[in-house]
Amino acid sequence: MKLKVILGTAREGRKSEKVARYLTRKAGELGWEVELIDVKDYLLCYTHRWKITPEMERYRSKILEADALIIVAPEYNGGYPGELKILLDTIFDEYEGLPVGIVTVSSVTGGARLLQELRLATVNYRMLPVGQVLFYNVDELFEGEELKDGKYAERVERLFKILEKYAKALKPIRDEVREKLKEKEEHL
Repeated sequence: MKLKVILGTAREGRKSEKVARYLTRKAGELGWEVELIDVKDYLLCYTHRWKITPEMERYRSKILEADALIIVAPEYNGGYPGELKILLDTIFDEYEGLPVGIVTVSSVTGGARLLQELRLATVNYRMLPVGQVLFYNVDELFEGEELKDGKYAERVERLFKILEKYAKALKPIRDEVREKLKEKEEHL
C-alpha cells in the first residue's frame, strides 16, 4: 500500500513538520510504502488549471500512485495555509476515491476549525475523509522524535488502520481513476 503524507505549510519554524515526519516514519514501520510531500517543494504562486507545469505533473504523478493520503497542516487564522490550498487545487480528477486522514497541529484549538475546512475541501475533491488526529501543544507531546503521550500514539495507529481498510476497499475505484486518466492522456 502506498501512502503519501502532505506537509501543508512552508513557514519557517513549522511545528507540523515534526508531526509529518513522525507519521511518515511510523507508516514505514507499519509496512506502508510512504513518501512525504512537502509543500515548500511545490511553491506555486497560483494554479494553472489548464496548463500543466513540471511541478504540477510531479505532484500529480505522486497522487495518482497513492492508495491513501494524510494531510498534516497547522491552523492559521481559523483555516489552512494558502500554499496547501494552491497545491491541492492544481489537480482534481486524480483525487477521486482516495481515502484521506487529516492531521491538524495547533496550540489552542487543536485545529478543529482547520479540520472542518479540510474535510469539506477533501469531499469537494472527491476524496473520502476517514479519520483525523488533532495535535494540541505539539512542543509538549514530543521528546526528540518520539511521542511522549501514549494516547496520541494510539490515535495515530488507529488512523493507519482505518486508512488501510478504506484503501483496500477503494482500490477498484482508484484503479479505475488511473485507467481513465491514462486513456485520456493517450487520446491527447
